[in-house]
Amino acid sequence: MKKKILQCFMLVLVLLLIACSKEESEDTIEEVSEGISKATVINNVLEQTITSYKMKMESTVESKTIGSKNEQLLEDETHTMDMAVQKEPFLIYYNYIDSEDMTKAYIDSDSEYYNLNNSERWYKISQLDMAEKQEFFREGYLKEDIRRLVEFEDIIELQSQENEYILIAKVTDSSDKKSLAFVTDYIENNMKMELDTKRLKITINEVKYTLIFDKDFLLKSLNIIADINLYEGTAKSNLYLNTKTVYSDVNNVRDFLMPEGISKNAINTDEF
Repeated sequence: MKKKILQCFMLVLVLLLIACSKEESEDTIEEVSEGISKATVINNVLEQTITSYKMKMESTVESKTIGSKNEQLLEDETHTMDMAVQKEPFLIYYNYIDSEDMTKAYIDSDSEYYNLNNSERWYKISQLDMAEKQEFFREGYLKEDIRRLVEFEDIIELQSQENEYILIAKVTDSSDKKSLAFVTDYIENNMKMELDTKRLKITINEVKYTLIFDKDFLLKSLNIIADINLYEGTAKSNLYLNTKTVYSDVNNVRDFLMPEGISKNAINTDEF
């Protein structure tokens, strides 16, 4: 499996987690032993005002052929990203590393400044759809995803332990048709160009994510596991993704500024 397909697959699953749904369930949700329901936890999470946070993500992606005597490992990659987000004044920093490259970037309300592989040069991009890019990173806190979970209350499990609430949502090849179709259709629609080019079809073995919140209903961590089969004619391959994200300093990011030298000395790519 080519690297582009793997990267697109990862992006789609991240987008799946921030997909916006405006519907909310009003049905009664089963109470757990400590007397708090899934609906109460979700509502308390959604009521929080998030102004800043930091996150660390590590994702492993494995691709292999299956269904033949000579099973072959096609890809085995690890991707990491550190990110800090501040809404006022708007500023994002991220450091993304994969098997080939490292990209650092600052994004403010007007421009993006990026650096490749620790080179001495920073580059500036101004002519972008910044509203879309800002929205993508703003939703890194997954509020819309948490809201969307209410639609699938039948596949949500709530666990509570000392100072933590844990929400687990899981879809497998034996899940109800609505849940399975939603995940399958979303991935297919967002990877349409890549899947059509290769004439690939997909089936879901498992997609599971686990969100952990602290006693104040602030997000502490996220874990995504996705096990998906790809079909190209009679050939069959498997993609397995495991992403772990840890949140810190929620609403408590301090002294977060872009170094002045970056904006002053960056090469403006709009002039190329």
